[in-house]
Amino acid sequence: MEKTNIRALALEALILIDIEKEYSHKVIDMALEKYSYLSKSDRGFFSKVVHGVVEYRLQLDYIIKEYNNAKRIKPVIREILRMSIYQMLYMDRVPDRAIINEAVNLVKSRKLMGLTGFVNGILRKIAGEKDKLRFDDLSIKYSMPEPILNIIKHNTDKYFEKTLEYFLSTKPVSIRVNTSKSSVEDIIKELESENIKVEVSNLNEEVLYITGFDKVDEISVINSGRSYITDTSSSMISKLIEADNIKKCVDVCAAPGGKSFLLADKVDKDANIFSCDVSENKVDMIRENAKVQGFSNIIPLVADARYFDERFMGSDLVLADLPCSGIGIIGKKPDIKYRLEEDSMISLSALQKEILDNVSKYVKKNGELIFSTCTLNNAENEENMCYFLEKHRDFKSVDLTSRLDGKMAEKLDKTELERGYLKLIPGRDDCDGFFIAVFRRDND
Repeated sequence: MEKTNIRALALEALILIDIEKEYSHKVIDMALEKYSYLSKSDRGFFSKVVHGVVEYRLQLDYIIKEYNNAKRIKPVIREILRMSIYQMLYMDRVPDRAIINEAVNLVKSRKLMGLTGFVNGILRKIAGEKDKLRFDDLSIKYSMPEPILNIIKHNTDKYFEKTLEYFLSTKPVSIRVNTSKSSVEDIIKELESENIKVEVSNLNEEVLYITGFDKVDEISVINSGRSYITDTSSSMISKLIEADNIKKCVDVCAAPGGKSFLLADKVDKDANIFSCDVSENKVDMIRENAKVQGFSNIIPLVADARYFDERFMGSDLVLADLPCSGIGIIGKKPDIKYRLEEDSMISLSALQKEILDNVSKYVKKNGELIFSTCTLNNAENEENMCYFLEKHRDFKSVDLTSRLDGKMAEKLDKTELERGYLKLIPGRDDCDGFFIAVFRRDND
């Protein structure tokens, strides 16, 4: 088999992401699936370079501009410079001279011989002065566009810079154990027997952080359906559900299915869980993932959460994990920070209101509605919670302190929990940003 040039592959991926506007996590996943024969080392190098260049794009472009006197550069040359500078600043696998040599080879492979001297010169100069680089502007230091930076600052208070640091940090894969199928202790033993390092989340003991494996889809506890990949933040929904006497649940924006699996793991096996999304493709994804998880009470359906559907009336529990700006998961999906615009955030907030208004009709008396997002944007979280309670007077917020054990509640904001919501802040809570509010419908 011909050896794959891992740097050429990374360059192709970065071109797809920046020029063709593909999402980085999808490009990385597709490439790793296509080139599954790559060594663990090469796969790790590819993923780190591609993800890292997207994460640090603002900072890398600032450096290029400073050393290039703001002259125009061909897009492919810009990508070669970005990936080379990223390696010099944030990776120690390869010496600078080798990075520069490989960059020149990439230029040659693109038949841009006249630009080899330019690339060689600018990279050598940066390599010689990289220890002197300083970034006083927080937007450049943390590679975060100013508008998103301001939203994060407004919503994280004293944890502002810790949140920005968290987004740029390397994080282990996290999995949640399906406790109806296996104990956490047994899963840990099995993982460790496969030489996988395990750490238990300090926020949710059902979530494990794992490192030291080769391919995640070859881990037995995942492909057997006894656990699944998810972040600690979204898993906290499981801690807020009162599972007793739930017979009918609706997950209205369910793809790829993680929240539905969480419900299935917590409620009685004879409860029906309608796992819905807007398109057949998304529902097929839920269906396939549900097969792996082995939950027979999940019923995948195509349904648009904006429009009334009589099938869901009389539900004991409705879960509305709604489309949002995704600011809380920028650490996993850095493309978000470059694509978000104010108009889109306003429209997303309006969409959430529309969905909440509709799905509230499905909740029976004494039933509950859980509203969640993976953003830190107040307009999509607390403001929409207040909107909902003001408009729907037959619903009340639920004091969440009673849903969490004392040890867990101590790690969260007591005032927020008493008001009926839980807000997780990256850098404070060691997980993605997330918002969960619980509403109960009156029995009157």
